[in-house]
Amino acid sequence: MRKITHYYSLTPEWQVNVAEQLNTELIDNKLMMIPKEIGKGFFYFSQIMDGISVVYADLVANEPLKITRLKSDNQLYIFHFDLSEHINLIKINNIDYEIGSFNQLDLAILDNQIESSFKPAVNERTIALRILIDKKLLHDFIQKITLEENAFTETQNNKKAFYHYGNIDSNSILLIQSLKTKSVKDLSYDSFIKGISLKILGNFFNKFYNTNQQNKPLTEIENEALEKTKNYLINNLYGPFPSLVFLSGMAGMSSSKYKNYFKRRYNNTPKNLFIEEKMILAQKLLKSGQYSTLTSVMYELNYTKLNYFSTKYFKLLKTRPIDDFIKKNS
Repeated sequence: MRKITHYYSLTPEWQVNVAEQLNTELIDNKLMMIPKEIGKGFFYFSQIMDGISVVYADLVANEPLKITRLKSDNQLYIFHFDLSEHINLIKINNIDYEIGSFNQLDLAILDNQIESSFKPAVNERTIALRILIDKKLLHDFIQKITLEENAFTETQNNKKAFYHYGNIDSNSILLIQSLKTKSVKDLSYDSFIKGISLKILGNFFNKFYNTNQQNKPLTEIENEALEKTKNYLINNLYGPFPSLVFLSGMAGMSSSKYKNYFKRRYNNTPKNLFIEEKMILAQKLLKSGQYSTLTSVMYELNYTKLNYFSTKYFKLLKTRPIDDFIKKNS
């Protein structure tokens, strides 16, 4: 196994030692290409603004590789976003965690006071974005860290160091995927990755602070609005699913707020609840003996493809429509 050790700073000097260990050139204090004997791809570093930098890895390792980040006195948090379509390993506080979009746990936040190591899968394309942030910019965030999935460990100075392991939001996944299609040799690449990184941070903190707000109980008016939309869904099962825009307008909320509040109230999304109720109704119709063909039940519920209808039915009710169908007597 090839082993590389390094530390992080908000400025580019930390890359010099990494380039030496990789036996590659450091180009413009930003780019390190992976040598052919290790694999292919690159590491890219950029200072976004005062107090924030980004490290991006797009590589395929053809041999086992362990990249260890040593803890240092630099007061940083490291936001690790992993969008690899397979499982990589990240070791935090001597515990191996699986990370990658394949595993759907694709976000780690690390205090620079904790040592960590990263092992990309061999012969798979690894996509990882790390945003380094000065702790001075995160004072309010640090004060509000209360999530159950967070963990703390003691440092040598008997101070608490924080780490978190969880999920990337869907919008940030699309943003990181856009990096995969952009050539690192493009003249606009540096500006592009800076913009992407700031948007991803914005998404994270928007979600974080909204989550804190969601701990507050729903008001009576909000509950009544949600119940109104739920009743509308149940009373209109014979038609198609109305859009989120329509339902949120009925509730007098933004689409994102409505979807979040609906999930809190009913532990389900509006569309999933609609489909579940629709399949329960489908079972009643199939067993009613009032229909001559299976497709007539399908059309009654506004479906046009029998395979799709049957798949949804089986997924929710664990039985096939044909097994519940009672044909109408001639």
